[in-house]
Amino acid sequence: MKGNLLIIVTLALLSFTKDKNECDEDIRPYWGHGINSRIVGEGPTLRQAFKEIQFSETNISPSNGFITLRLNISKTGKLCDIETFQIDENYDNTEFNNGEIIKELEVIATKLTDWKRDKDYKTYNLIRLKIKNGKIEEIF
Repeated sequence: MKGNLLIIVTLALLSFTKDKNECDEDIRPYWGHGINSRIVGEGPTLRQAFKEIQFSETNISPSNGFITLRLNISKTGKLCDIETFQIDENYDNTEFNNGEIIKELEVIATKLTDWKRDKDYKTYNLIRLKIKNGKIEEIF
């Protein structure tokens, strides 16, 4: 009887497990537990990647606020997905240029490669853009 019960429980557990790909793993913050996740070249690499849009977009509306891109990076350095957050100067949710600028920023972010970490975990990395007077003033 115990043997049959063990087989039933084992089969039940196996039927509920599913194969995970590297993007389905638990995510950890880039700064946590000695992970130290970063793009090679860090700040200068990010500023160079977004340089063209920084100088071409000169009439962003609303004219002040912040855009945050949260890049979810697998333990092998593959971009899994991007989450975006846009707030105006009063910290209210907004869409800069009616959502068009975020599309351009996501395209640029998907081209970023060479993510490194000190430990093999899926992490997220943040890219922030400060919008001031209708222009991208700072990228960090």
